[in-house]
Amino acid sequence: MRSFVKHLSVLAVMGALALCLAGSALAAATAELIAQGDALYAQRADLAKAKEAAGLYAQALAQDPKSEAAAWKLARAQYWVGSHVPKEQKLAVFQQGVDAAKKAIAVNPKSLPGHYWLGVNYGVYGSAKGVMESLSLVDPIKKEMATVIEMDPNYEAGGPYRVLGRLYFKLPGLFGGDNDKAIANLKTAVAKGPQRYLNHIYLAEVYFDEDKDHEANQLLKAVIAGPVEPGYGPEDAEWKAQAKKMLKGK
Repeated sequence: MRSFVKHLSVLAVMGALALCLAGSALAAATAELIAQGDALYAQRADLAKAKEAAGLYAQALAQDPKSEAAAWKLARAQYWVGSHVPKEQKLAVFQQGVDAAKKAIAVNPKSLPGHYWLGVNYGVYGSAKGVMESLSLVDPIKKEMATVIEMDPNYEAGGPYRVLGRLYFKLPGLFGGDNDKAIANLKTAVAKGPQRYLNHIYLAEVYFDEDKDHEANQLLKAVIAGPVEPGYGPEDAEWKAQAKKMLKGK
């Protein structure tokens, strides 16, 4: 009997070891897929590479549904892809971004990138669908950004304030749109992200709307002349081109 119990104990240990090894192998395989996705995402100026990156993140998430990194990086990649595909494709891509961010939060309710990219994808999804058809997303966006601010107000170079500023600018006045709130949030974003030039471009748009052309042009000139933020070369090229276009007509 004692020998039988000992045998069972050995089997239990071997089973636990096998599970541990299997878990380690899964983690390693998932990490490799994510690393491959990261390498491709760094080349996102080529839209095909960005789509490949999204595919690898999706593959990693399917392989390990508890990978928070795979989920939020998929949400981020889909934001980029959706921002560069034809109009008729945007809603589906942004919806995938929303779904991926929700998975990150399901894995870790305190996922900072999960909450941030959920709010961002909500915003671009609503923009693609049309403001009046997406008013139900306003409160969820505010909620996600409030969560991000509570955890890290500096996240993504003032990202939550950038999102809120854009939201207040784009919303009709009857539904909470407010240029003063937009300016206040975007000024905060600029202060927290002086090289994240989307902050400046969004603030310049509000200034132009308020007939403050001088202030807007000063911001756009800063975008054009400013140094590239490390890791944001693809975005920087687009922002500088956009700033030049906005200045040209003013």
